[in-house]
This record gives sequence, C-alpha cells and structure tokens, in this order.
Amino acid sequence: MSQNLNFANQDLRDRSFKGRNLVGADFSGADIRGCNFSRAQLKSANFDNVLTGKSQRQTVISSIISFVMALMVASTAMIAMILLITFVISFIFGTAIVNREIVYWVAIVLIVVFAVSFAITFTISFTGTKGIFVAIPISLITAFTSGLWGSTFTKILVVGAFNAIARLLRFNGFVALLIFLAIAPLQIFGSLYLFKLLINISQVSTGTKFQYADLTKASFDQATLVNCDFSKAIMDDVNLQPSQILRSKL
Repeated sequence: MSQNLNFANQDLRDRSFKGRNLVGADFSGADIRGCNFSRAQLKSANFDNVLTGKSQRQTVISSIISFVMALMVASTAMIAMILLITFVISFIFGTAIVNREIVYWVAIVLIVVFAVSFAITFTISFTGTKGIFVAIPISLITAFTSGLWGSTFTKILVVGAFNAIARLLRFNGFVALLIFLAIAPLQIFGSLYLFKLLINISQVSTGTKFQYADLTKASFDQATLVNCDFSKAIMDDVNLQPSQILRSKL
C-alpha cells in the first residue's frame, strides 16, 4: 500500500478528503469524527474499527446554531404573545381605559418569564436534570438582564403595537378583530416552522460525511457508525457487519 494511503490508528478529526482518490486506503482504527469523504473514491477502503460522528468543533457549531434558532423561536412566540395580550386587553377593556404603560408592564413580565424559561430549558438540555442548580443562577441573571435590556425594546414594540391596535379599534372593532385573526395564525405558524426547522437541524446535523462517495467493497467491520451520512453513496458489497449504526443516513 502507498504510504500516503495509510491512515490507520490516526486522529483525523475534521479533515476533508472530499473528492480524493483513496482506493484501497487504510483507515482502520482511526478517529474520523467530523471528516468529509463526499465524492471520494473509496473502493476497497478499510474502515474497520473506526470512530465516526460529530467532532468537538462540529458539536460547538451545532450548539451555537441550535441556540440561535431556539432564540428565534422564543422571540417570535414572545412577540406574538405580546401582540395577543395587547389586543385582548385593548379589545375587552377599551383603549380609553387601557394605556400603554399597563400593556408595557405586562409585556415586561412576559419577557422575563420567556427569558427565564428559555435559560432553564437550554441549560438543562446540556447539563441534564442535575444542572438545575446551574440553571437557577443563570435564570436569575437572565431575568435581570432581560428586564433591564428588554425594557427599551418592549417599550418600542408595545408603543407601536398599541398605537396600531388602538387606531383599528377606534375605526372599527370588527375589522380590527378580523385583521388580528388573519395576522395571529401567521405568527403562530411562523413559530412552529422555526421550531420544526430547529428539530430538523439537530437531527440532520452530520458528523462524518460519505455523500456520493464510491464505497464499493469497503469494509466497516467492528466500526462505530454514529451520525454518518451515506446518502447517494455507492454501497455495493460493503461490509457493515457487525458494525454499530446509530442516527445515520443510509
């Protein structure tokens, strides 16, 4: 075997072999977490006892993406709730009785509740149920910062929403109700779509990639195949026995 095709027992995490000619290469016992073998020529390649899946770098990036997406979901749902509360209070009690300050403080409480819930959920998702003691101080800090920093944002949002809703209610309450019923479902579906997108990203997030690779007669004997993507790969006479396959696309 050519020396440059001998990768046995090496730490190859996050390396890219995309499109390379690796016919007969030996990766046995190697750590190939985060590697990209897309469109590579891997006929008769040896992947016995390899370790696949997400690398630490991929896990960090995936966590950041999940955090941003989760924050978008929570923000969208929170804004929808603020608009809903503004409309309901104004519709029931009338804009003559209800003022912006009342709605503003209701919205501030809602922001703090959303922020604390988000902090607890996200912290526990990483630390497990035992991480509740970590989540509590994080939640208190989040409650303070969201109430402090969120006040300006909330005031702008509430003022705009309240003024718009108040004008509509003064013009025609029935028309205002119809418009709100048309807008509210869009906000709800938007939140659900972002939530579904977040779940798909977390599920599809791949560690080791073999898309469109030619794996004819390759061997994965005793390999641990976790978070691998073999979509569109040529898998003729591939030895996958008795490898362990978890959360992989074949």
